[in-house]
Parts: sequence; structure tokens; C-alpha cells
Amino acid sequence: MASGLTANKKLRHKITAAALLVTLGVVYGDIGTSPLYVMKSIVAGNGGMGHFDTDFLVGSVSLIFWTLLIITTVKYVLIALRADNNGEGGIFALYTLVRQRARWLVLP
Repeated sequence: MASGLTANKKLRHKITAAALLVTLGVVYGDIGTSPLYVMKSIVAGNGGMGHFDTDFLVGSVSLIFWTLLIITTVKYVLIALRADNNGEGGIFALYTLVRQRARWLVLP
């Protein structure tokens, strides 16, 4: 019984981390292609253009750079490159994988 509770807690933490990632995507749009919107939000949240120094600028640009690097690595290298249908690729292979693994989705 105790191992079932531990597994349930681990599942909740995974769902929470996934929800956090989705929330960031919703707030900033597609953060992988829109770093300017993120920079605008960072500057506006700090009081505007007249209230930041060099450390703030370097930290903000560094945050955007590493976020783009990590998201692109996870999204394309770890997820998209592993999604194949017995060696086949392309949009129809991905469609087949979605139909096999998520039967509850309503797709044409």
C-alpha cells in the first residue's frame, strides 16, 4: 500500500512539472520563437527602460538564451527525433503514433 502512495505522489509531481511547462508556454506564447516578447515582459516588470543596469540586462539575455537552448534540446532532440513509426518519419508517422497511443483523442 505504501509503494502505491509513493508512486501516486511521484505521478503528481510529474503532472505538476508538465503543467508548469505548459503554463509557461501559454503565458509567453511559443517561447522558442518569440524571445522579444519575453524581454519586453522582463523589462516592463522591472520598472521600464530607465530602471535596469548591466547585470540585469546580461541576466535577462542569459535567461532567454538558456531557455531557448534547453527547450529546443528537449523538444526536438529528446522528443521529436525519438518519435518514429518503425523507422518511418513525417507527419503521417506522427499521426499514426498519436492514434495508437492516445485513442481517447478525437481526430479525423
